[in-house]
Amino acid sequence: MNERLSAHLIRPGDLNLGWVLLYAATWALQWFSAPFRYFAALLVLVIVNWIAGCSLPVNYLALAVGFGPLVISLATLLLPLGGWWFQQQQGGRRPSERERAVFEAAFEQLRGANPQLRQPHRWFVVDDPQPNACAYANTLMLTRAMLESPSLPAVLAHELGHLNTSDARVTAAVHRLTTPPRSPVGFPFRLIAFLISGRIGMVPVRRLWAIYWRRREAVADSYAARLGQGPALAGYLDTHALAGDLPTPFKDFGDTSHPWTEHRIDELEAQQENS
Repeated sequence: MNERLSAHLIRPGDLNLGWVLLYAATWALQWFSAPFRYFAALLVLVIVNWIAGCSLPVNYLALAVGFGPLVISLATLLLPLGGWWFQQQQGGRRPSERERAVFEAAFEQLRGANPQLRQPHRWFVVDDPQPNACAYANTLMLTRAMLESPSLPAVLAHELGHLNTSDARVTAAVHRLTTPPRSPVGFPFRLIAFLISGRIGMVPVRRLWAIYWRRREAVADSYAARLGQGPALAGYLDTHALAGDLPTPFKDFGDTSHPWTEHRIDELEAQQENS
């Protein structure tokens, strides 16, 4: 397999009991939604067949719609399935040559601390005036403002902490267990959408995933600190992330995916003092 394509597959060292058990439980729960999705698709396809007078293989197509997300999700963990669709959903574009040069300079700075650092298989730009970044599957999203920010190496180091571990691929695998509509819809389709989208299967594990992801944010921060970007990342969080913190009752047991920003800054500063 091409080395670049396989660079961000989950490796044995990326396995940990926490996400493996949680993913297994989440995958099993989605078998409750798959039959609902199958029968809904079957009904629609039978009607289309009847109206159009064609002979679609409705049963096979309905099976693909109903149970396909379970297969695609597993394949995301095992195969080099990237984030092309994610880029389209975000309205992303390929970077310009000038942006590529900025990215390469930041990446080379980080590789000076770790020569084994892996680049994203794909990265793209979103024309957003706010500095932001995120990792999904083997793909990195950067906003235009992030590429223009002096904090780019620090934020890139954090996101590479997700891409160079299991985080980004597990995120994609869990997301792909569900289908649209992923947000609540109005009456009278609310219950039907809740069942066929797979959101009902996420209810028992949603808060457990949030606890896990909050911990992984701290791990990615530590990864950035090991690349020499702890103080710079703390400065970025102080400037750009604190405003996003809102009073959240029972946050430790809630479904928010990021810990308190002040606590992240504290941990980064403590690691700097101990290094």
